[in-house]
Amino acid sequence: MHPHLQVKSTSSDAFLESIISAIESVGCNEYFSNHIGQSQSDQKAIVARFQSAICSVLESNISSVKWELEYSPSKSNRDSIDIFGSNESTVVAIELDKHRADQVAKKFVSRVAILPETKVYFISLCYPGTANMSKLETIKYFGYCANLAKRMNNVYAGFTVEPKT
Repeated sequence: MHPHLQVKSTSSDAFLESIISAIESVGCNEYFSNHIGQSQSDQKAIVARFQSAICSVLESNISSVKWELEYSPSKSNRDSIDIFGSNESTVVAIELDKHRADQVAKKFVSRVAILPETKVYFISLCYPGTANMSKLETIKYFGYCANLAKRMNNVYAGFTVEPKT
């Protein structure tokens, strides 16, 4: 089980491809093979370990960026970005959520709105939630986010965690 790229806003961005490659390399079995049905606090701990693993792989593979967990771009609100990367010309925002289209859209809009006016690479990384959460609707919203990012001269990629095919 690995993160699987579902949608990306461009096919010609080497930096995005390096992010995709790093994320897709992370094995997810130890995190998401039996998390459904566990308590919310147990699930939160599992996701925190997964978040750290993703950040560690990014740090190892993309050293031109400073990576942080739970970065707060604004002191006036309590929004924080799960994994944040920055260098002199770019910021990367990676949000981890269950397969919920409303969360994907909400996080994309709110985070892009509060980030600095520079090129933003926004990554949605969604893991299984419950049987009632529609992965297909989530993927549809990945497409909407990719379209909006492209219009704003930003970059977007949406991943789901699922068995590697």
